[in-house]
Amino acid sequence: MSEKFTDKDYYLRCSEKTLQTNEKGFFLQFSDHVSEIAGTNWINNTFGKLKSDRERIDLIYKYKPVKEAICEALGHVQDVYRKKNAELSKNRRLEVEKLLEKQEYNKALILACQSVLRAPPTGDNHKVDDGFTLSLAYWTRATVLMELRRYAWALLDLQAALKEGVSDDMKVEAFIKMGVCYKGMNELNRAKISFTLAERMLGTDAVKLKSLESYKTSTFKEVREVDRRVLPSPAASVKIELKEEKGKGRFVVAKDEVKTGDTLVVEEPLVASLLPDCFSTHCHHCFDRLLSPVGCNDCASIAFCKRECRDVALASYHKYECHILDLLIGSGMSVLCHLALRMVTQLSLKESLAKYEDKRPFCTNSHLRLPEDFLQRTLMTAFLLRCLQKSNYFIDGEANDDVVPNEEELKIGELLLYYLEMLQFNAHEIYETRYDNGNQLQNSKFGYIGVALYPTASLFNHDCYPAVTRHFVGKKIVVTAVRPLKAGETIGDNYGPIFTRKSLISRQKVLSSRYWFDCRCEACTQDWPSFDNGLQKVSDRLRCPNDNCTNFFTLPLTKENLKCPRCKKNVSLTDYLEKLRGIQKKYEKAHDLVNDAKTDEAAVLLCEGIDTFHKISRPPHAITHVAQEVLLACLAHNGNSYVRNNIGSSP
Repeated sequence: MSEKFTDKDYYLRCSEKTLQTNEKGFFLQFSDHVSEIAGTNWINNTFGKLKSDRERIDLIYKYKPVKEAICEALGHVQDVYRKKNAELSKNRRLEVEKLLEKQEYNKALILACQSVLRAPPTGDNHKVDDGFTLSLAYWTRATVLMELRRYAWALLDLQAALKEGVSDDMKVEAFIKMGVCYKGMNELNRAKISFTLAERMLGTDAVKLKSLESYKTSTFKEVREVDRRVLPSPAASVKIELKEEKGKGRFVVAKDEVKTGDTLVVEEPLVASLLPDCFSTHCHHCFDRLLSPVGCNDCASIAFCKRECRDVALASYHKYECHILDLLIGSGMSVLCHLALRMVTQLSLKESLAKYEDKRPFCTNSHLRLPEDFLQRTLMTAFLLRCLQKSNYFIDGEANDDVVPNEEELKIGELLLYYLEMLQFNAHEIYETRYDNGNQLQNSKFGYIGVALYPTASLFNHDCYPAVTRHFVGKKIVVTAVRPLKAGETIGDNYGPIFTRKSLISRQKVLSSRYWFDCRCEACTQDWPSFDNGLQKVSDRLRCPNDNCTNFFTLPLTKENLKCPRCKKNVSLTDYLEKLRGIQKKYEKAHDLVNDAKTDEAAVLLCEGIDTFHKISRPPHAITHVAQEVLLACLAHNGNSYVRNNIGSSP
């Protein structure tokens, strides 16, 4: 750990933030209470001397004062979750009907979704809607979606309403509505079948038959939003390879020449967790934006974009997290802690115990971790382990009322502690691009929606002048080169502090306290200036045209033909000067294309300009670093995005 830049108090605050992010949560109060009982001497000289995670977990349950404090606190752990509410669902539905009369369809959709998500299973509460609250919620939302001409989504709700049960009169209307939806989707044969079924059910009712004929002859056209997200081929990953060196650990290098814009990694996460702030806006499983969500069958805390996502979640992790979700949030614990828990809950107990026997490849920096930090993570492990006990994760679905874990539970606890240590350094934040005013890059900002662990992407070392950028398509990460590299060069990612935005001292403080290393990248060793500290004033430089020479000429030059002071050869810089001017023109043209929303065309020019720049010059170079930032935005434009003023839009 760095001694020069690390402030111990700042280091501990940074580390605490990876455990608890919500100041109103109770976990740190629990941790501080146990630490006070344990005492500094025991923490440093007994607990702090332990060498393994298993020893740490064992000791907190064996040292009587600590054990009693833990058992007293964790003995109160119980189910805390948002339950279904038939009355609330009905009230939201009635509000929707009023909004439909006013033709306020976007507001109506929001409330209709709330009605669906809060509705209990059919037959659960016969005092409200005779037990058919869910069916009526689906029916009402289908009506809203049809007004918005979202026929495919409306069709799903109509089918769900029929499955839950509706009256005979509503069945006739359902088939008519389904016929309209199929017509809007241009599935005319299915529309004909639906209308025929409705006609048979109507019998001889002339008025309703006439109304049906009007639907048959009317034109309906669905509003479709094209998902323009692009997932590049992962084949480009053959350009990278893994290397390992003492002091640097494992890291990624270029196996072959890499050009700007090359896709280096496309990867599914090993595990992912949505931020609680996004529970009402994003699918809990795939992280897509919600339009017409479906809920968990039991809790009302989360939502899914489609039934397939819900079914996968309910068959794995959510069946254990469902009844404790609000307890986890109330603890204030970070999404990294939830990610650690998810690494267990997404597997069966048998699968997790098999993981216990596997190698643990991710870096934990355990040799640098302070005793008080270890104790906090061990106590978080105890809390998560207790949650698993109460959620029927373990054998026979029985909770351990004694709090103290048995041997199998201790093994899972050891895994949890390892996950809590390694995720601090290996997880990635998943983001989407948010546009405030139309689909314009100039008005875009990144918004974080979740956290995930990517086995390959986590191996990239940090560089304050990164060689790659990241964007996301759903939960998949896409890693793309933003500057050229030669074979054998380290491919650096950026962990947050980038030289163009942060000073050397600021970057070093963050990196040493948050990630526990002193950065020795070129931007740090040469102390490149940031935009706020003179980057624009750095003179342009040109390489010596002699391939074997390492000299650079600083502009402006008195003449274009001259003798290189290093290789002693007569050289001409005319061609390089012309290319430098051409680079600037490409950047300007790319900027115009961005303004015209032609981001793919702009990206091509930016990649060409950045590649050429690195052949003839060297960073820092203000306009090239601006170009790289624009390139990042262009690439992210093909990933997760959302237009804020477009209520109910899909990704």
